[in-house]
Amino acid sequence: MSGNTFEGRIPSDSGYPEPGGRAPAPAPLRLLQVFVNTVDREAGEDALLNPVDLADWLASYGLVEAGTPATTDDLALALDLREGLRSLFLTHHDGGHTEGADDDGSHPHGAPAPDVVNGLQRLDRALKQLPVRVAVFGGVPRVEPVPQPPVRTALARIGAVLVHADPAQLQRLKACRRDVCRWVFFDSSRNRGGTWCAMEICGARSKMQAYRKRNT
Repeated sequence: MSGNTFEGRIPSDSGYPEPGGRAPAPAPLRLLQVFVNTVDREAGEDALLNPVDLADWLASYGLVEAGTPATTDDLALALDLREGLRSLFLTHHDGGHTEGADDDGSHPHGAPAPDVVNGLQRLDRALKQLPVRVAVFGGVPRVEPVPQPPVRTALARIGAVLVHADPAQLQRLKACRRDVCRWVFFDSSRNRGGTWCAMEICGARSKMQAYRKRNT
């Protein structure tokens, strides 16, 4: 599927402001961002609690027709895809080192944190169930989902953004390093050094936690 087709499926405004006044990710990355951010971990709010929620959310982005049914297996697959993508975006900091023993939030011995490893395994498992193929339309090769039931095809379209996105831009999509947050943000800084979704919220709280740890 071409980038232009993806852009046509993504509203310019998802309905919520990005933390810290950050700009939203550009299309087609915006679809990945809003999909992973269907859960607010800190607030305990999840837009994908059941199969009906999943179908409704996909329909709201024009990925399936309104009234399309979804199954519990579809929901489990969607959650694997969502949380797997979150882990992938966490590796865009420094390989997946998260808040741990070190004050700067890195993991000891340079090893990815276990939750990141588990998440990447979930992503691999999900993508195996959402195959895509190279198709040629009008002489132009494009990546398209292999035909499946509508909800699975829609999830495959979300996963296929990983192929369509510019690799340098994809690396700017990050999950907040604060472990209770993990909100996905687009790092538009020149040096790509963004760490938290909002410095005044997660950044301040992480620094305070590190300070308390050093002084106990």
